[in-house]
Amino acid sequence: MAANQNTCSETNSMKAFYASLGSSETTPLSHGFYVPIEKTKKAIHILQELLSKKFSLLLHPGRSIVLKDTLKYLLTLPQNEGFCMTTKSELQKLLQCFEQWSVEYHNASGLSITAKTELSNASEVMNDLEANVKEFHEMDKEEMCLCNKLNCLQERKRKLEEQIEIINVEIAKSTKEKDKVGKSKTELYQKGRELKAKRDDLMINVPRLKAEQDLANKTRDNIEAEWFKLQKQFMPLVARVASSSLPPQASHA
Repeated sequence: MAANQNTCSETNSMKAFYASLGSSETTPLSHGFYVPIEKTKKAIHILQELLSKKFSLLLHPGRSIVLKDTLKYLLTLPQNEGFCMTTKSELQKLLQCFEQWSVEYHNASGLSITAKTELSNASEVMNDLEANVKEFHEMDKEEMCLCNKLNCLQERKRKLEEQIEIINVEIAKSTKEKDKVGKSKTELYQKGRELKAKRDDLMINVPRLKAEQDLANKTRDNIEAEWFKLQKQFMPLVARVASSSLPPQASHA
C-alpha cells in the first residue's frame, strides 16, 4: 500500500514538473530553454529571500516595496519565458494576499498601540486616585489630632490663666497648621474628585479597549499563521521555478 502511494506521489510530481515547462517541448530548439536575463534571476532570488521572512518584517517600507515590485515584475514576464499560467496565477494570489494583509496588519497594530496607551492612562489614574485617598485619610487623621489639641489648649486656657501667654502661642501655631492642613485637604479633595471623574470616564472604555486589543493581537497572530502557510506553499514553488528556469552558472576559471 505504501509502495503504491509513493509511486503515485512520484508520478504526480513528474507530471507537475513537465506541466510547469509549458510548451517548451513544441518550441524550436533555439527557443526551447528559458535563459532569464540578469534582472529576472535577481528578482527570483529576491523573492526567495523575502518569502523566508516573517510577515511583520516585510512591512518595512523598503522590503514591502521590493516584494510588490518583484512580484509585479515577474507577473509581466511573457509566458514563453519560463512561467506557466498556473505559476503566474499563484504569484498573483500571493501579491493580492500581501497587499490586503499589509493593510489589515497595519490597522491592527495601530489599534493595539492605541488600546495599550489608553489602558496605561487608566491604570495611572487609578493609582493616583488610590494614593490620593490614602493621603486624604492621613491628613484627616492629622487634622483631627490638631483639633483635639486645640480643644485641650482652649480648656487649659480657661483653667490656667497664668499660662495664657504660652497657651496662646501654641494656639496660634496650631491654628495656622490646622488651616494649612485644611487647605491642603480641600485641594486634595478637589483633585480627588477630578481624578475620580477621569477614572469613571476611562473605566467605561476599558472593556472595549481590552476587546479591541485582544482582537488586534488575534488578527496579527492569524496573519502570521496564514503567512507561514503561504511560506510553506510558495517556497518550494519558487525553488522549483528557480531550479528549472535558471541555467547552470558558467565557470569563470
